[in-house]
Amino acid sequence: MRDVYEEKNGTLSIRQLYRNPERCAGCPFRNECLATKKKPEVSDDAEKICSRNEVLEQFHEYVDITLGSEFGKELKKQRSIQVEGAFGVIKEDMRFTRFRRRGMKGVTMEFLLVCLGYNLKKYHMYRLRQEKKNALKA
Repeated sequence: MRDVYEEKNGTLSIRQLYRNPERCAGCPFRNECLATKKKPEVSDDAEKICSRNEVLEQFHEYVDITLGSEFGKELKKQRSIQVEGAFGVIKEDMRFTRFRRRGMKGVTMEFLLVCLGYNLKKYHMYRLRQEKKNALKA
């Protein structure tokens, strides 16, 4: 077994590579599992190199524990409510149900413009409420 340390986009990845030829020897799926496009025939001494990402597994354990708590369940519920509301406003109030651009770049740009419009509308309504509140105080 050996460890491979990698850092991609500021994220640490520690993968443990290991081999277990005894497990591969009696496996009924050995030929399918070990065959490659370049070498469809599997030799007798072929073995699979398995890996596991230690950091990712620890992160998944932490996420499972956190989301399983009462606080985590409440956060998930709030997130689903808030996201559904935003998409509902965009689809119904702003009448945005289809993309008119083609290609990922065009669709991304169009969706960003829709989100910008949604956020500007929310900010405008916030400013109106603040002005109204200030006018009532004076």
